[in-house]
Order: sequence, then structure tokens, then C-alpha cells
Amino acid sequence: MPAAVILTTAPFESVSLLTFAQLPPAAFAVDRPDGRHLLLAEHGDSSQLWMLTDAPPTAPFAAVIPFDADLPQRIDATFQLWQRLIGSASPPDARLTRQQKRRLILMLRALDGWQAHASYREIAAVLLDPLVRNLSRREWLTSARRAQIIRLVRDAVRRMRGGYRDLLSGRKDRP
Repeated sequence: MPAAVILTTAPFESVSLLTFAQLPPAAFAVDRPDGRHLLLAEHGDSSQLWMLTDAPPTAPFAAVIPFDADLPQRIDATFQLWQRLIGSASPPDARLTRQQKRRLILMLRALDGWQAHASYREIAAVLLDPLVRNLSRREWLTSARRAQIIRLVRDAVRRMRGGYRDLLSGRKDRP
């Protein structure tokens, strides 16, 4: 659960104002040998929690953030949970929108065509509009579909050459 916020009882008399009783009701909860796993869901926002201990509701809690490959995502999830609990405005969601996912899929498909040495016109005909095959050379050269497919291939090649790391790190650059 890389995006899960790991919670435990604070290891010392904490000045934390947050207690387990202040956690909102869970939309889903399951007890396992390693602790209690919760899913909080409100207003289209969700948080995964992993409670390591069975603490009294009045106990202050602390977040455990392992130094592993998921550290940046865990810090972000912990910060978002903290903001949610204190009533502060959350930063913009780092997840991809439906439109961004669709564009990434088009980019991958366009990249496949480009790597197979298909022309921009053929790629556009398959992915965007079959009618581009009927355009004259002049119409094709000034076509919005041509510009769109060139941008998709260009951006896909950029992602292939290392830009995919932005997606993996949670950065929400334009796909």
C-alpha cells in the first residue's frame, strides 16, 4: 500500500492535537494481523490508512514514513490527510484526469505507429479520424489532425526518453 498513511500511537507524550477519535468514519475497514486497514472517502477524496496498533480513541497518533521507494507518495498522502483532519484546503490532486489518461493512451498508440514507421497520416487515420486519408496533400499539410498527431508523437517520444519518470513520481505535468 504505497499511498497508505501508516499510523501508530505517538511514541511520547505528544503535543499532537489529533487523536484516533478524530478520524472520520471509514468507508471500508478490515482487520489483519499487521493492523487495521481503512479507506476514508469524503467529497470525492479518499485516503488509505494503515493503523499499526489498537490504540484507545483518545491517544494521539503519529505517522510512520519508511525511507523506501514510495517515500514521496507517502509524504504527500500524509500531508493531505493532515490537511483534511485540521480542515485546511487540500492542494490540487496529483492524480491524472480522465482526459489526461486518454491522451496518454493516444500517445502510446501513436508511438507504436511511429516506431513501426507508419506515416503521420496513417497514424491519424487509425487514432483520430479515418477521413484524413481522403484529404488532398495541401489539406493534410494544414490539417488540425496533422498538427495533433505530430504533437502526440513528439510528446510520446519525450516520455519514452525519460519523461515517464514525471508520471511515476506523481508530478502532474501535461501528459
